[in-house]
Amino acid sequence: MSAQRKTKTVNLRIEPEAHDLIARAAEVCGKSITAFMTEASVYSAQEELLDQRFIGVTSDVFEAVSDKFAAPGTARDELVRLFESNVEWMD
Repeated sequence: MSAQRKTKTVNLRIEPEAHDLIARAAEVCGKSITAFMTEASVYSAQEELLDQRFIGVTSDVFEAVSDKFAAPGTARDELVRLFESNVEWMD
């Protein structure tokens, strides 16, 4: 597998604090700032596009799901006990 030739350039201006944070994170990962920012940007772009994905269903399926969402919820005993408990990790 050959490496793809990089032909595009992205220029951006950022605050020194943001640059320092990114540089520290890149160093911890053992990557260059460019590699770190590219990887993070590509991941973020993929997540954003996946959130926009259209899911087509028949009208029957849509109505069934819509009815489920419109119906009142049911309290589960286990969840009620959990939310009534005073555990350290909850404010």
